[in-house]
Amino acid sequence: MLLVLSAFALDPFPSVSSRAAGNGFGVLVYDGDRLTQAWNHTYSQYDDYEYTDDILYDTYFGYTDLDGTGNWLSDPESVWTEDGTGVIGSKQTTGSLEFTQWAFMPMAYEGFGVAQVIRVRNPSATARVSAFQLASLHNWQAGGSETVATYSDEIVVEEASDIALWFHAPGAAENSCEGVYDTVLAGRKLAGDCAFYASSIVPGFGWSVPSLGPGEDAWYGVFTSTDPTPEWSTLDSPARDWLVAELQGWAAFQAAAKVPADLDDDETAVFRQQLAYLKMAQVREPGAAFGQIVASYPVAAPQDEFAHYWNITWVRDSAYSIVALARAGYGEEAANALRFLFQEGKAGNYAQYVEGQDYGVSVCRLYGDGSEWSDDDGTGPNIELDNWGLFLWALGELVEDGDQTGLLEELGPRALDEVADPLANMVVASNGLIAVDSSIWERHWSGEQDQHTYTSVMAVAGLRAAAALALQLGDGRATGYLQAAEGIASAIALELVDENGVLAASKGQLDSGSDYLDIAAVEAYNFDVLDPLGSTFGPTLAAWDEVLRVESGVGYARNDDGDEYDDAEWAFADLRVATAMRRACATARAEEIEDWITGQAMLNGRQIPELFMPETGEYAGPVPMVGFGAGLYVLAMQQRADSSAFCPEPVDPLFDTPIEAVYTPACSCEDTGDSGAAFVGLAGLALWRRRRWDAR
Repeated sequence: MLLVLSAFALDPFPSVSSRAAGNGFGVLVYDGDRLTQAWNHTYSQYDDYEYTDDILYDTYFGYTDLDGTGNWLSDPESVWTEDGTGVIGSKQTTGSLEFTQWAFMPMAYEGFGVAQVIRVRNPSATARVSAFQLASLHNWQAGGSETVATYSDEIVVEEASDIALWFHAPGAAENSCEGVYDTVLAGRKLAGDCAFYASSIVPGFGWSVPSLGPGEDAWYGVFTSTDPTPEWSTLDSPARDWLVAELQGWAAFQAAAKVPADLDDDETAVFRQQLAYLKMAQVREPGAAFGQIVASYPVAAPQDEFAHYWNITWVRDSAYSIVALARAGYGEEAANALRFLFQEGKAGNYAQYVEGQDYGVSVCRLYGDGSEWSDDDGTGPNIELDNWGLFLWALGELVEDGDQTGLLEELGPRALDEVADPLANMVVASNGLIAVDSSIWERHWSGEQDQHTYTSVMAVAGLRAAAALALQLGDGRATGYLQAAEGIASAIALELVDENGVLAASKGQLDSGSDYLDIAAVEAYNFDVLDPLGSTFGPTLAAWDEVLRVESGVGYARNDDGDEYDDAEWAFADLRVATAMRRACATARAEEIEDWITGQAMLNGRQIPELFMPETGEYAGPVPMVGFGAGLYVLAMQQRADSSAFCPEPVDPLFDTPIEAVYTPACSCEDTGDSGAAFVGLAGLALWRRRRWDAR
């Protein structure tokens, strides 16, 4: 039975002041009133030794010698991200002048680079503004024993043991490293230079702004890079052109997007912004790091207990991002991300946990160079066999879409050998489920491993995909993969559902008799392992509503295991449950969750976080989240469009309608329980497509 939602759900509200952007070579963060972070790589660690650094303390513009006064621009009236881009804007009115700033990492620049552009405008219809000096301050932290040197008024370099930062300020009248901050506050013009000062010195630039008549404006900018001769052609143009070129580049990117037709204006804005976040989170550095998509940006919402970053590449998060990009029309980006996960010889370090098998996809996450990386908290590593099914699913999606010619031949044979075969070999003969692992929530090995529902569900999805790949390759293993997949699906229905029809988190937890609810199990209904219009989704959803619904509104905690992280509201939980509700024709309930996520994003920079605080709905954890945020939102909107055709008459949850009453199975075949076994042979497999609802 479907339960009624709370009448006391919160309305969306702003709760995070940060905005993040990047260009595949680094990440830029604006927080409150200025740029406060700049990371010199997108990923957290290249390998076990080389870490990514935040090399910025803060940087901003100001004015001086304006009627004898000066100040730094630290009180913006508004902050925003330009729609569907990585361009962060802010506006401040001071006296008779309007200052509008934009900051971004140019996507056309093949390296670490930050552009700061400012427009000074006289908004008056009648009065003229006197000439004055615009100033900028650049408090970067290159690290080590720093020196600062000047090459001209327009160029300053800050060097350290490991990094050099070059500041280009076209048209600057002067630069200074002598008390820049205090000089501007005192209303004086900058003076001095930057000839070889020590690390405690902060450089700045000054521009002579002419008298501006009514409605007139002037544009200035600073470009910061780690390359003394940046190959960015726009750099030789006026600063205004930097911004125009960046916006045009993003417009071209968005023009290629496949946007579902049924989205409203807010949903379209959030959808497009998630595509931008996915694009900016993908590493463009040449070499081994190329193509990876990290799980989050290195910035967190202001809750101390969840102040962690996930700018690391996980197979699972990447798989959701890859499929979202592929379905949205970005097959090249998706294929590059998949290739990164499957570099030859970089996995297989934990064979002792997988029956001594060789394997090709990490059992946890990856370093920036693509090497396998499984963290160990002292109780053992994370061994996440769901990764193998997720990888195969993502590869199958890309091959099925046909957007990447040759990908089947390039990756398919090795994927069968190094991923599908090991996965099929992990089926436990005694109950038909995948063997114990750490699964989606990363339960470390010693004493925490279990036969998780999520892992077995993803094994079904992955082995079905492997069967389709094998069939296309003419590989005789197709039948075996298909039989393995459907055997696992049947075992899930038999071994992981309690006497009330509730789908459990894992075999061990179900056998314990209590505390076995986990939202991750919802993927059984999203991947046609269990039928969302069958006998188990109603009871399972009722149990989740009773135990996992958070106090603040419509969303869900991830499970009932009880720590603060588990009890938080998860964007993953909300978006995947909403998708399952759509597939069960519970349209009104799904809409309420979707509206909550969309509304929150619209009031928080169109960013989706990892978590919401369960009592208040405030953002928590990393923001923006990538795979479990941007990727899942894009998938939710895409799958919503698919399910709408199947559910022309939405079920109204206010009437507690038994879910069975709205579904008449199209199949008159022998009852096989609730396994959703849609694939009974290779002929059926050849005809199957992911959005074929009538195939159930």
